[in-house]
Amino acid sequence: MMLSNPDPARVLVVGAGPAGLTAARALAAAGTDVAVLEARDRVGGRTCTVREGFTEGQYGDLGAELVSAGHHALIRLCAEVGIELSDEVWIERPDTRPDETPLEGHLADGRIIVGTELLTGPRFAAVDDEIRVALLATPPAPHEVTEQWIRRAGLSALARGAMAGIARMPVQYDPFQTDTHFLVGAHVGSVRRILGGAQHLADRLARDLDVRLEAPVRSVRQAGGHVQVELESGERLLARQVVMAVPAFVLPTIGFDPPLPATLTGALTSLQRAVGGKVIAQYAEGDAVRAALTHGVFTDGPVNTAWVGNPHVTDGPAVVSGFICGTHRHVLECDHTALGALDEVVRIAVGAPVTRIASARKNWTADPFALGMGATARRTARRALVAQFATPDRRVHFAGDHTDADMGGTLEGAVRSGARAADEVLRSPARMSLAEINERLVRV
Repeated sequence: MMLSNPDPARVLVVGAGPAGLTAARALAAAGTDVAVLEARDRVGGRTCTVREGFTEGQYGDLGAELVSAGHHALIRLCAEVGIELSDEVWIERPDTRPDETPLEGHLADGRIIVGTELLTGPRFAAVDDEIRVALLATPPAPHEVTEQWIRRAGLSALARGAMAGIARMPVQYDPFQTDTHFLVGAHVGSVRRILGGAQHLADRLARDLDVRLEAPVRSVRQAGGHVQVELESGERLLARQVVMAVPAFVLPTIGFDPPLPATLTGALTSLQRAVGGKVIAQYAEGDAVRAALTHGVFTDGPVNTAWVGNPHVTDGPAVVSGFICGTHRHVLECDHTALGALDEVVRIAVGAPVTRIASARKNWTADPFALGMGATARRTARRALVAQFATPDRRVHFAGDHTDADMGGTLEGAVRSGARAADEVLRSPARMSLAEINERLVRV
């Protein structure tokens, strides 16, 4: 096995998702010789836009898709590379008051499904009132998980069912894993989408970069003042520094020599995984589907959240994204089961049969280059864990949404982390190995 590049002057970025591509773009703009190594046959990472089979030029996102008003770095990056965003759509009620919690903001007549029932009128009003009273009478503790609070508050079976999808939606954990912070302190507000699909941003970022696809990394070795990256093919590359921009659960599948610090390894293995993925489908009854699902519906079934993924399209068919996670993740194992579950949610929301004309599904946990939908550390431990995830190890730097304390699990967190890692590389002082000192200084 020979070295492909005996000159280690360049920086290597491992991972061509939004984090890695943002880092590489910033490094290239600063004049750094940078190359990106990507295990897949495409760029984008856990952004994945599919078009095959969808009619009228429509598409669906099987990965991250939302851009909220607080995603300042992402919005700025889109503007810089000429990516357009759709108009705003409210996931919480547009009339949510400042003194209301996110949970209350998501409670809306005609947007909650329990079993096979769409809660409307008096049935919804009773559940809405029960949950609001419980929030006042038994406030959730900051360290409490949602299931604990539900039981402590003594909610009825109907109210528990009404909360199931709302609790799962923000980070795709089951209620016994999800911080109550997401119910009482993490407003979603309005959201936009990337026109052309979320992967369109990755494609645009990669356009002027040196990106090598189908190049999975086997190991990373630091010695002699440089970093040696070995690919699964056996090829070895030298670099001055490396940015590891792979998902949190993929990092432990790569060999490091010397080993990663014990604190980082311990933090990674303690991180809670969001298991599952998405199922998307295009439906012929576009107007009816848009009327029922543009703002999203929440259910206690396998598809915990479903919404129109292309609300900027106002004519023709509509594309619906459905999220499946946690204890329901087995539903994603076959098309028939996953699509049947989504069809049922859309049928109940619309109130009439619907016609599916295209579809796709993605189990991110089964993807060896993702191993999960993502991860968001518990709020009480988040900053301590992120400090471990983001701290460089000699010449190796780390990026990815899990390395951002405030926006973990989002496209914004990925973009922020890439910019931060690039800045670290650019600010790192020049280092010389003993061999370089001997060659360049001693013998001059």
